[in-house]
Amino acid sequence: MFQPDIRRTLALAVGLLAAGCGLDDAKRNPVTAHQKPLAPSAAIEVVLELDAPPGNVTVAPTQKPLAPSGVATGERVFFTFHPATKPAVHVAEVMPDGSFEAFPDAAWQEEREDGPYFVSPLSLRADRKGRLWVLDHGDFGKEAPSLTAFDLTTREMVHRVEFPKDIANWGSMLNDFWVDDEREVVYIADTSVYDFDPALIVYDIASKGATRILEDHRSMKPEDHHMVVQDRFIKVYGKPLQIAVDSIALSVDGTELYYGPMTGAHMYRIDTASLRDPSLDDEALASRVQEHGNKPSTDAIVADTDGNLYLTAIEHDAIWVMRPDGSLRVLAQDAELLSWPDGVHLSPDGRSLYVTASELQHVLGADLDALPTQRPFRILRIPLPDDWN
Repeated sequence: MFQPDIRRTLALAVGLLAAGCGLDDAKRNPVTAHQKPLAPSAAIEVVLELDAPPGNVTVAPTQKPLAPSGVATGERVFFTFHPATKPAVHVAEVMPDGSFEAFPDAAWQEEREDGPYFVSPLSLRADRKGRLWVLDHGDFGKEAPSLTAFDLTTREMVHRVEFPKDIANWGSMLNDFWVDDEREVVYIADTSVYDFDPALIVYDIASKGATRILEDHRSMKPEDHHMVVQDRFIKVYGKPLQIAVDSIALSVDGTELYYGPMTGAHMYRIDTASLRDPSLDDEALASRVQEHGNKPSTDAIVADTDGNLYLTAIEHDAIWVMRPDGSLRVLAQDAELLSWPDGVHLSPDGRSLYVTASELQHVLGADLDALPTQRPFRILRIPLPDDWN
């Protein structure tokens, strides 16, 4: 188990215990999109209702019919329960009867002596090679952060790495990631909520080698925004919640990485060939970072084959779409169903978007015993439009 740096811990404690901060409307994210939603609320389908908040969601193809649950035939849906709620089950699969089952099995869900186990996984991704990847931040680096892959057919572990301290130390938060299964490379966003050194991590699956890049670059850092979700000013220990690089997406062809801070109004991109080039230092990489467009406060993004980015618009109870030219459209908006949209993933056929609604405005800094009063929490599916007119 990693030991925290005492000086950093004390500095953090002083900051968190400082006097409370009042809402400043001048610090609100100014990005807006006022169009009529492309998908009406009636088109949003409820896949699963839960008693505790889900974290992220991913979808894999299957030949097994999954009706009559909310999952479409030919798809397997996996999700995490949000680690902020200290769940008994960390990773689960939606079952045909509309329930869920621990994945890969119950043994992985709690501490054990005879093998690895989940500590605090948040993000997970199914790739095109029949693997489910699970990213575990190890309780903010108190235990070794890890990345584990399972064969979706056998449920057996087929890959695992525990990241060393020089890649993810105490205070890190390996938050979200995408797998390039053609080049066998993983791109990870380290939000670093306690260490305050956000960065990207590039991981080579074959060699198990990882590189930490662009640490503390301006594109990694949060902007000084005050976030309000359903009239609630989001603060933790009296301080405005300001989260660094969090949202991350890989283009379908694997050539571009899009990313941005949760608390920020700018989306960035960089070509992945540069990220994989060991001859480029951070200064050279920084020169290749481009601004891609303006965005709302976002918790997740995903790219489609046409270059659209689907964004969770946390403060707007919505999913937005950033078109390739940077323009914004509203895909769906609903204050009840899309309450803090957290994770997103496209269906294998690219015709619908899966979304978790975690309602974190009721979780962060709140009494977890009160969570049942906020249920149901939901996993949703939104059909995508045939045209954008």
